[in-house]
This record gives sequence, structure tokens and C-alpha cells, in this order.
Amino acid sequence: MSHAEWFLVESGGLCRWTIRHQVTGELAGTVLRTPAGYVLTDDQSQRIGSFPSLERALDGLYDFV
Repeated sequence: MSHAEWFLVESGGLCRWTIRHQVTGELAGTVLRTPAGYVLTDDQSQRIGSFPSLERALDGLYDFV
């Protein structure tokens, strides 16, 4: 089951996305696409991890928050 529906994904530029909570619109984190994968950081710019896809990064963010 994907948790992507809990978040709004906004383009933040080339290979970068801003993630917001679907209900509140508050910043939840950012995702940056790198050669190593999709790097997820929380709303305080702390790295959560690297994931193989944007959808997996959103799942990781859901588990984190």
C-alpha cells in the first residue's frame, strides 16, 4: 500500500520536489533526485534516507512522521 495520497508533491525545480501534508498544507519535507536515488529530507532539512523511487520516498516520509 502506498502512502502517497497523504502528501501533495510540488515541483521545486529540476529533480527536486517539495512535499506537503495533504490535509494541512504544511511542509513535510523535500526530495532530491540524485545518482544514488531519491534523497528525502524532513521539514527541518534532516536527511531521512535514500530511496529507489519518489513513491518509496513518500512511504518513508509517512513512516517517519
